[in-house]
Amino acid sequence: MNPSQQVMERCDLLASCSDEPGSITRPFASDAMRRAQQYVREWMRQAGMTVSRDNIGNLRGRYEGSGAATFLLGSHIDSVRDAGKYDGPLGVMIAIAAVQRAHDSSKRLPFSLEVLAFADEEGLRYGSTYLGSRAVAGAFDLSDLERSDADGVVMADAIRASGGDPSNIGEDRWSGGDVLGYLEVHIEQGPVLEARGLPVGVVSAIAGQSRMEIALTGEHFPAARLAEVGLVNRLVPAGQALSAAMELAGRVALGAPLALAASKRVIVESADWPSGEAFARQAEVIGQIFRSKDAREGAVAFAEKRPPRWRGQ
Repeated sequence: MNPSQQVMERCDLLASCSDEPGSITRPFASDAMRRAQQYVREWMRQAGMTVSRDNIGNLRGRYEGSGAATFLLGSHIDSVRDAGKYDGPLGVMIAIAAVQRAHDSSKRLPFSLEVLAFADEEGLRYGSTYLGSRAVAGAFDLSDLERSDADGVVMADAIRASGGDPSNIGEDRWSGGDVLGYLEVHIEQGPVLEARGLPVGVVSAIAGQSRMEIALTGEHFPAARLAEVGLVNRLVPAGQALSAAMELAGRVALGAPLALAASKRVIVESADWPSGEAFARQAEVIGQIFRSKDAREGAVAFAEKRPPRWRGQ
């Protein structure tokens, strides 16, 4: 079996580790997670790694090199409800396959490799995302330990039940010396690579998320009262706000550089400050999604370091 087939088969097997029959639902510190980690732990060992599990529940597989520094690889193995089988596990399986290749050839690199299989990214069970990586980064919020899930189980108790010690999560912070970098392979959750017929994309940044709750105050009224002065239907400003948000998103979505790469060619030559021409080609790709001249104008203006010339201005 070649490495590609093995990665796919292992993703299929992890998909069977679910708390809900007929779909993939693998929450943090659940029985499904325990079963998935048993598989991942064994695959790490087969690849020549020394395996440990930290207090939050991350699996860490280490393949020693000849130097003191470490290069990190990995992703998460928890899931959202009714998830796709490659969202998270693909990155862990490819990382293990890379180490397996070095191990099979008896090759030791001038730095160590450490594969991280994060126990929580999605926040499905407790509504608090990135528990695994935040613990490694030393950014875990201890107040999260008091959160309860839908069944009333407190996070601290769930961690104890799964073999961790919530009072020692501070010890999960990275303490292995110099880190050369972190690499995560992830399934594309969009149409760009498929639309372009490309096998792989290399990105220079990822999207950050901000969530806001906006309350619109108005009054429900029947059609007969439309002529009355001072009545405000909440649906109208809500629709206007949504329309404005979509227009703004189309304008700024190309404000961060994005590199798309194929096996033998790179569409965007620079991942930091691409030229106007290269970024314009990039804009054409994503502009197909937005169907917006403003999206292209925003991208080109960013590349040329000038204010955008929006329509109507």
